[in-house]
Amino acid sequence: MRYRLNGGIEPIEEDDDIGDDEALVEIITSVQYEEDYKKQFQKKMLLNIYHTHYCRADLLKGCVIGAFVIPRKDDLLGTYTTFGFYMTAEKLVLVDDSGIIDKLVKHMAEALTVEKTYTAHFFFELMEYLVKEDVIFLQNYEKRLSELEGVLLEGVIDDFDKKMLTIRKELLALQSYYQQLTDVSETLEENQNHMFEEDDCRIFDLYSKRADRLFDNTRRLQEYSIQLREMYESQIDIRQNKIMKFLTVVTTIFLPLSLIAGWYGMNFVGMPELSSPYGYGVVIIVSIAIILVEIWLFKIKKWFD
Repeated sequence: MRYRLNGGIEPIEEDDDIGDDEALVEIITSVQYEEDYKKQFQKKMLLNIYHTHYCRADLLKGCVIGAFVIPRKDDLLGTYTTFGFYMTAEKLVLVDDSGIIDKLVKHMAEALTVEKTYTAHFFFELMEYLVKEDVIFLQNYEKRLSELEGVLLEGVIDDFDKKMLTIRKELLALQSYYQQLTDVSETLEENQNHMFEEDDCRIFDLYSKRADRLFDNTRRLQEYSIQLREMYESQIDIRQNKIMKFLTVVTTIFLPLSLIAGWYGMNFVGMPELSSPYGYGVVIIVSIAIILVEIWLFKIKKWFD
């Protein structure tokens, strides 16, 4: 699919005439690239699509080539959407096998106006659409962490370690993605091949700052998740302390009784209590008295709080 940039994004039919000075956007598949563009464009472009795991942009003489590796918001740890690009001052070619870029450009064509012969501005708008809803997505992610904190305060969550591990991996994937977008926009802003105008560099600088803010938000969420992890560990420690406290109280209560049982379990001949008809009852009364005194002392010391 081809589009003409003439104050808007206008689809080009097969029988339409194309002027030499018109700015064009073309979306092709990797098969079409192999058939029509491999000899014309840099071979490195195809390698960028299928042999890279991160977003990148390379400034060459008179053109920019690169690729985008975009995590899916509904499955951050799953598959990625990958497409490559080749851009000159008059033409932008996007190589995409997923069909997502074609849908995205059609949506852009309905809503945007682009200056004539301004492929850099279109590319900027395309990058903007890649992160258009990310602020809302991060806000919802923060809400999800807040709800998790509320449940954590009420009690221990099942499989909390597994959930937090997944969250941290997702945030790391987003953080890496935004860092890569920042690097791409900064590379374009540097304009080492002198392909862009001053206005082009300015808009890429704006995008760099926006991607950097998204990176900061993601890092803040990651710190929030670390705090939740520490809160969970604190609750585990509190539970363990309560258990140890209970066991200590029980052990302390029965320790004197163990001493009495061990003392009279020696069965020496000279022990008068062994032959006394009241010995058994006396030992029971003494044991109960000891337990009651210990419980009273523990309440005074607030060991049961």
